[in-house]
Amino acid sequence: MGFKHITVAGSGVLGSQIAYQTAYSGFQVSVYDISEGSTRNSKR
Repeated sequence: MGFKHITVAGSGVLGSQIAYQTAYSGFQVSVYDISEGSTRNSKR
């Protein structure tokens, strides 16, 4: 099974690190969070 796009639910400390490491490994990543502010902060 070949995954190309990964969605991370939650952009807190753990979610943002998972998203970062996954993107660093070459995958396309989408981050979803109920709070828009948290999603914005995870881009830093």
